Amino acid sequence: MIADAIAIYELLTKKWSEYKVISALFKWDGTRIAGDENIEVKKHPSKEQGTWYYSIQEYHDFIFIRIPTNPSCVIEKAGIVNDERSGDSRYFRYVDISDGRLYGGIPANVKVDFMIIGYDPKTFLNIKELQ
Repeated sequence: MIADAIAIYELLTKKWSEYKVISALFKWDGTRIAGDENIEVKKHPSKEQGTWYYSIQEYHDFIFIRIPTNPSCVIEKAGIVNDERSGDSRYFRYVDISDGRLYGGIPANVKVDFMIIGYDPKTFLNIKELQ
């Protein structure tokens, strides 16, 4: 998943001057460290102690790629909205990579900074990369 996101980022940055790509870096608590002011992250508390979810405010028709700064120690989990059975990818959090032990409850979040890269999908679909 991380490799796919990086490949898309590299493809988009080759044509940076032609295509609108925005990006920003955020601390684990959802505050912006640097980057485009048009990307806004909200942190949503959860009922479970040590857990919270993030969401990204919509910006035009942009699609956002989320990349933790230390992807080797975390995985991304989708959030559940209003007790629905299926996850909602608009809400996400980072948790430890499981070590295989069986236990109950919801795993706590990992405090990891993350990058967000946004692009317009209509533009992305029109990219023609020359060899």
